[in-house]
Amino acid sequence: MLQHPPTDRENRSHVQAALPQGAMPPNGLGSRPRALTGLQLALAASLVAPLLLLAYVGWTSYGNAVDTARNKLVRLSQVAQEQAQRIVETNEVISRAIGARISDSGNDELHPQREQLHALLQLWTDGLRQLQSVWIWDAAGRPIATNLRPQPPASLDVSDRDYFRWARGSDAASWYITEPLRSRTTGELFFDFVRRRQAEDGSFLGAVSVSLSPLYFDEFFREQVAQEPGFSLSLVRADGTLISRYPPAPTGATRLSPDSPLLAAMSARSPAGQTEGVSSIDDRHRYVAYRRIGELPLYAASTASRSAVLRPWRDSMLLLVAFTLPLSLGLAALCGFAIRRVRSEHAIALAHQEQYEHRAKAEEALRQAQKMEALGRLTGGVAHDFNNVLMVVQSSAALARQLEVRGEPVAKALAPIERAVANGAQLTRQLLAVARRQPLHVRTVELTPAIAALAQLMSSTLGRSIMVTHEVQPLLNITVNQAELELALMNLCINAKDAMPDGGRIHIAARESPPPADADTAGGPWCRLTVTDTGQGMAPEVLARVTEPFFTTKPLGKGTGLGLSQVQSFAVQAGGRMEISSEPHHGTQVALLLPCSVADPVTEPSGSLPGSELDAAVLLVEDNPDIAAAVGAILQNAGAQVTLHDSADSALHALSRGLRVDVVLSDVSLPGERSGIDLARHVSAGPEVIPVVLMTGFTERLQEATDCGFQVVAKPAKAEVLIDALVQAIGSRALRSRDMAGRP
Repeated sequence: MLQHPPTDRENRSHVQAALPQGAMPPNGLGSRPRALTGLQLALAASLVAPLLLLAYVGWTSYGNAVDTARNKLVRLSQVAQEQAQRIVETNEVISRAIGARISDSGNDELHPQREQLHALLQLWTDGLRQLQSVWIWDAAGRPIATNLRPQPPASLDVSDRDYFRWARGSDAASWYITEPLRSRTTGELFFDFVRRRQAEDGSFLGAVSVSLSPLYFDEFFREQVAQEPGFSLSLVRADGTLISRYPPAPTGATRLSPDSPLLAAMSARSPAGQTEGVSSIDDRHRYVAYRRIGELPLYAASTASRSAVLRPWRDSMLLLVAFTLPLSLGLAALCGFAIRRVRSEHAIALAHQEQYEHRAKAEEALRQAQKMEALGRLTGGVAHDFNNVLMVVQSSAALARQLEVRGEPVAKALAPIERAVANGAQLTRQLLAVARRQPLHVRTVELTPAIAALAQLMSSTLGRSIMVTHEVQPLLNITVNQAELELALMNLCINAKDAMPDGGRIHIAARESPPPADADTAGGPWCRLTVTDTGQGMAPEVLARVTEPFFTTKPLGKGTGLGLSQVQSFAVQAGGRMEISSEPHHGTQVALLLPCSVADPVTEPSGSLPGSELDAAVLLVEDNPDIAAAVGAILQNAGAQVTLHDSADSALHALSRGLRVDVVLSDVSLPGERSGIDLARHVSAGPEVIPVVLMTGFTERLQEATDCGFQVVAKPAKAEVLIDALVQAIGSRALRSRDMAGRP
């Protein structure tokens, strides 16, 4: 069946072995190699991609680090504010208790009660670690009572202190917060919450001061930020005075500079917020979060130096760079080595390109000659068969004229013409099947006439050195696409012929067979269709690969390697399978196992020319004068009244002017703006639906018209086929009209 000379792969190996080492096909050799472009892109990517990645990761992680630090600062400032707020509330409670106790007494009355007041103050302040002392002062700045001792120092005078002068000169009922001061009795640091004492008439009576220890806040702040290097917590008066800070200011500063960003925010009386800038305490760029303590001119502030915030970010980025950079450089070095290698190989290939192109041109010339030889063989066989058809038609037409002159019947001259036309139509269908241009539809095929016709075509095509025989079990039918079946058998016969260069025998057989073991046995028997040759056969390693696409055992340029692939695809699509058996020097057999069909085979209508069975008005649209004259005469002889037009445009114009017809018979391909399909659509969509029958010789247009739902007759068509199609169209219209009339 298949020829056993070297395979395509072996041929390609021989060609490549003949080329100098490093030679490459000419496609793209003169241009830049794709591999080189890809490697250069990879080289650029190996350098740019890590940089972009590092930039993206650095930018996003930088923002995350800053955001994390800001959130932490907000939490710290809130904790410090809450702690200070609780102390302020404690001060309020103590202040109200003192006011309630001494509100009805003057200073002269209170001085003798200093011991009782001492006991009360000691009771109210016991256990409050933040409190250093509580004092009640008279209008002269002398102490009345304190929680520190029953008898305050008589020589103590605070009339020169800023907070006392504020109390004496102010009429506000709010607290005054002092800057950190040094105690005149103990020498300890403190800051006071001071409130004015006044009589009911508003006259000045003195002051109440609650002294707090800055060390208490230093200790609390230390607990919050001791594990956060670079962070600080502060208690700051609105004018920039530092009351408490941890860690302590490195320069010993006690006040913010006028250009401090925190001081600017506090001066605006903002209750809370965030800012950043260079600190006047340590000259570092710091992120700041601050919150005001109630309505007091006092703020809790948390800060973090930018260097401390970004230190973890820098460490992680350095680690990432240390990991990424060597990999990137290594990949770039590898790409550079590959680029040099590709350039070297490309240079070698270019050096041998001229020799290869010369050889490729010679091979292309050989393939072209082989194509022309195959085309010549095909056209020669087709011309021979068509010349036979034309010879029969020409001789029979001459005989018909002679019989007509003598007044004798011309029937015996017309019969050979009909047979010749049928043979020509069959030959056209077979050629279209080879070209795969025939409309594809599945139908039930009787194998006896189909294989007989194919065997006759193969006998005339393959030459006298090849004997083609066939044997078909009677009444054996299968449901397939007949064009695909014929193409598959043609492929098998042509392969068999190539496997027998010195001649031989091809036997086509079809018989009923039991279904395969793994097939559905409920569908009935199967058909075994075999093509057997007496050729060279195939080795086992070749037999294992014959159905691979593009695999062929034919010489270079003699085959595409798609023949057996098409046959196997046809068998599978038809619901069956293909089997191949072959031995070297003992020929090959290809078997197609297909399910048998229980339906009756589809045959073309036949019979004698009807007499006067078409009593109807027919609009014939045909641009070929000879076809129009012949078809018009046939229709008139059948009893029809024929109106002829040569284009769809003129036919539509006549219908619009009142032409009444029962049916339209139109060619598909017509001159003008509209085709026969356009005419059929227009007529079918009109107010009075006129049945349409289309006819065409173009297989593509036939399929198009069929897909549109119109009745189509393929050219050439027998007279009775045309008349039957018109009668059926008219009958279907009458049936539809009757159904419409019977509806309510």
